Amino acid sequence: MIYFVGAGSGAADLITVRGMRLLERADMVVWAGSLVNGELLSCCKPTCEIHDSARLTLAETDALLQRAAREGKTCVRLHTGDPALFGAIREQMERLDAAGIGYEVVPGVSSLFAAAAALKKELTVPGVSQTVIVSRMAGRTPVPGRESIRALSAHGATMVLFLSAGMIAPLVRELLAGGAYTEQTPCAVVYKASWQDEIIVRGTLGDIAARTADAGITKTALILVGDVLGDRYELSKLYDKHFSTAFRSARIRLGFARAAFVCFTERGAHLIEDIIARCDDSAETRFVTVHCFGEGHPSLADVCAEQFAAARRGTRTLIVFVGAVGIAVRGIAPFLHDKAHDPAVLCMDEGRRFVIPLAGGHLGGANEAAQTLAQAVGALPVVTTATDGRGAWAVDVWAQGHGFALPDMAAAKRVSAAVLAGKPVLSVGIGCKKGTDSVSLAAFVRSVFAEHELSIALVGVVASIDVKKSERAIVDFASSLGVPFVTFSAAELNGVPGNFSASDFVRSATGTGCVCERAAALAGGTTADWLLVRKTARDGMTVAVAVRS
Repeated sequence: MIYFVGAGSGAADLITVRGMRLLERADMVVWAGSLVNGELLSCCKPTCEIHDSARLTLAETDALLQRAAREGKTCVRLHTGDPALFGAIREQMERLDAAGIGYEVVPGVSSLFAAAAALKKELTVPGVSQTVIVSRMAGRTPVPGRESIRALSAHGATMVLFLSAGMIAPLVRELLAGGAYTEQTPCAVVYKASWQDEIIVRGTLGDIAARTADAGITKTALILVGDVLGDRYELSKLYDKHFSTAFRSARIRLGFARAAFVCFTERGAHLIEDIIARCDDSAETRFVTVHCFGEGHPSLADVCAEQFAAARRGTRTLIVFVGAVGIAVRGIAPFLHDKAHDPAVLCMDEGRRFVIPLAGGHLGGANEAAQTLAQAVGALPVVTTATDGRGAWAVDVWAQGHGFALPDMAAAKRVSAAVLAGKPVLSVGIGCKKGTDSVSLAAFVRSVFAEHELSIALVGVVASIDVKKSERAIVDFASSLGVPFVTFSAAELNGVPGNFSASDFVRSATGTGCVCERAAALAGGTTADWLLVRKTARDGMTVAVAVRS
């Protein structure tokens, strides 16, 4: 029998138990001497025939394997890491298939996992990346065009790159050109992961090439890229006390100052008791339970009037009806005013199947509360808001989460309608020093969007002052997005109403106190009140973002 065995990432004791036992009984070992740890051969029996495949061709290696099979020997073909990753085993197995020779594959610990272990990092963390892309830079051996580093890096996922350390400078350029990473994206190079002479180089895409060169690393190293190497992430739901599993009931945190639960049956009352008993925010929330059944129960109209009045006084209020939607709708209908002042209103059935937001979905917090309650009781949240249903950006939700005061709710509705219609709603104003590098500018703008949780896909226009109409970096950025690049004179920029940032230096050089903010507002046909991102500067580059109201 022929066994293709993964030797593991490097350290001799990281081979699998099965792989070690096969080495101990092998009559022949054909091993990748340039990559596999030679210590592993010490466990072979004295009579074992050992061949180093580093200088052998495919035909010569195949001849050894077939000879072992004909002579009835147990043969181990020892590969580095795991044979399935860059192992070149398929071509060997097909030759054995053609010869009618049986074989098995024994997995090994890939060096990508040893590198993650050396860095003490998890490659998939909630809120950052749930995807790992394993690839390599095209060199003497090409890669399919659709799998270029530039194309793959556009996902912004965690990337682990093999066989690329000797090309790290062009590799970095390709990673940045994908648009999702920036020069601040964390990066690490791990040389000979898990070996005794392991070296770790940490940095960002802005400096990793220089750091790697300083360390003298040109081969036998993995390059890891992505925000999972940084410090920001979300806690796993697996151990979150607010998340239900088959083995644990969730704790609930609603986040309201006042929570009124209204039921119409005994079964509904029991459900309310269960929910409140599991709430973690009882210290800061005033819970009100109303039983609208039996003799002498309170008027539903009075209950609704009290809760809506509390919301209008500025108390963040949640109303949860346990019962029929029709009853809930008739109860709240006389008190509904507008989305800026209505409380969050939910309706859930007593069978714990559905939780439905009825009012205050975005600003009131009903949609989020529906998700929380549904998750806690094992129900389905029935969120009917169009932007939520499509996973589309909603300006009112964004504003609430980023401390932005919407100047006009009617305009906010128009923005949401435009988003749902597939229209771009953001304008980007850019200023930069002459000769700015295109890749650096694109990376900077994208990092600003990422920091403020805005989608670059919503951009409809890029704008600047007319003296920058031929600035290659801005022209290239607009072209990369497929949107127009417009410029304005200093007089036009100065005519935009509102309170903008101002710099005497910029005014002396251009005739206006701030290029990026005024350009973003003017291109968007709006004012300073609708600047979602005020002037942000780095290395002679400035950017501002406005929503086209």
